[in-house]
This record gives sequence, C-alpha cells and structure tokens, in this order.
Amino acid sequence: MANTDMPNAKIIILFILSKVNGIPTSQLMDCAVESLYMDYFLFSQAKQELLDQGLMTEGERKSELRKDASGRTLLSCDITPAGTEILQRLLPSVPAGIRAYLSSASKTWRHESSESESVFADYYPNDEGTWEVKLCLIERGATTFSLVWHAPSEEVAERTCRRWREDTAETYVQLIRLISEKKADLA
Repeated sequence: MANTDMPNAKIIILFILSKVNGIPTSQLMDCAVESLYMDYFLFSQAKQELLDQGLMTEGERKSELRKDASGRTLLSCDITPAGTEILQRLLPSVPAGIRAYLSSASKTWRHESSESESVFADYYPNDEGTWEVKLCLIERGATTFSLVWHAPSEEVAERTCRRWREDTAETYVQLIRLISEKKADLA
C-alpha cells in the first residue's frame, strides 16, 4: 500500500477509537484490517504514529480481567481529546465509501466490544497441582456472576472456559437454577 494511504489509515483508526472506548489492541487491528483499506503493516505504522503524536493511548487498565493467550492483561486503546479534534476536522475529507463503511461497521464493533467485556473465562495452574478456573459475567460494568473453582486437569479447565465463552447465557441459567432451587423443584 502506498504512503498516500497513511492519512486514511490514521483516520480509520481514530474513527474506530471514537466509537469503541477501551478497545483491545487486537480487536482494533481486526476492525481496521477488516475495513480492507489497510493491511497489518500499514495498521502497525499508523497506530505507532498516532501514539507518537499523542492522538491515541494504549495501555493496561487496572480493572481489566481479559487476558491474551499467554496470560498477560490485554492492552486497551482510546482516542485522546487531540485525536477527537483531528478526527472531527479530517473526517469530511475521507472518501464517501470509507465513511459509509465506517458508519455501518461501527455498530458491529460496539456490539463485539461490549460482548467481549461481559464474558470472562480464564484458567491457570496453582501450587496445589490443580487448575484454577475463573468465570465472570459483567453487565454495565458490574460483576453479575463470578465463580472460581479448581479443575482436576488442564483439559477440564480449558473445556469449562470454552463452554462458558460459547454459551454463557444457558450455562449461567443452569448454574443459578441448580444452586438456587429446592431439591424437590428440580425433579
């Protein structure tokens, strides 16, 4: 991609940041690359320039529960006030096709981001030779459900986390029903 694509790449990234607060870096990259207006390399360069120019921030959030595959806390990205000002000035100069795509896709980004924030599942080995599993359901920033237990094997821990992520609603309802109803009600 030509260097003339850099301004549009930066505007696309700023637009995404303006629509999704605290978006994880990996999700920001996915959204930007899915736009088909940039590849990974252009995204990386544009993101770094936006960071260097103080138009966006990237870092760990103290309350962040989500982890990457290696167990590190996910980095979140946000637009700065200077980035918002630049975006408002330059967005009208972006080609109409890009603006139309961004407006349409922003609904999906917000939904995906809020969904990824509301369901948390992670596991890690502990000193007792078992695997500690933590499952959470977060709604409107408040923890609705949290369960920590010790799985006998990594396979069981991984399977539990996968099931929680894939079918949170049904699993949550079944768990609540099992622990809250009288034994006679379950028959």
